[in-house]
Amino acid sequence: MLKNLPSLKAKQLIRLLKSGGCKFYREGKGDHKLYVRHVEGKKRVAPIDMGEKEFSPPYVLRIFRQFGFSDTEIEDLLK
Repeated sequence: MLKNLPSLKAKQLIRLLKSGGCKFYREGKGDHKLYVRHVEGKKRVAPIDMGEKEFSPPYVLRIFRQFGFSDTEIEDLLK
């Protein structure tokens, strides 16, 4: 189980996601941008709200989980 996840700004979260293999997919509605990651032959898409000032740790974890990151992958990205 992950502990001590930080609060992240949208640009920080996107930088981490890109370093983990996610790519920009398309613009969503409003301030959202959709990012995609291919894991085990499956396409994982998740929206990121670019209008948010800062994401809470539970929200950051939920985004990582939507993209299929394991605990060890998340810990490696946060180092």
